[in-house]
Amino acid sequence: MTKHSYSKNLTVIICLLALLSVSPTLFAQDAKPFVGTWNGSLSAAGQEYEMIVEFSMDEDGNIKGNMDFHAMGAEDLNLSNITINGKKISFGIEGAPGDPTLAGELDEAGKKIEGKFSQADMEGTFTLEKAEL
Repeated sequence: MTKHSYSKNLTVIICLLALLSVSPTLFAQDAKPFVGTWNGSLSAAGQEYEMIVEFSMDEDGNIKGNMDFHAMGAEDLNLSNITINGKKISFGIEGAPGDPTLAGELDEAGKKIEGKFSQADMEGTFTLEKAEL
């Protein structure tokens, strides 16, 4: 490899790395299938809790969300670390103790998300179904 060729390749790599660090949403997966209201339940420690999850897009096109657990008196809990990779989604609950995480996958019809829940030493499952408009 010539010195000029090496320098050119290095410049391209540096530019790509800079682009990735400045604009992480530029390469983000399509969040549109997840946007909307989802009704479902979370099962953990022998209990089942009904929940409502709402995903939306902000002005910049980033996904955001909140969650309600009415039985526990918890409403409008902000979601954190929402990550989408194809049909897979994972997210946490902002400020909740034990770092709760939900990670699931959208079905082929785009109407159901099923996955695993973890919080501290507890594990469980969850299912969400997209609400009809």
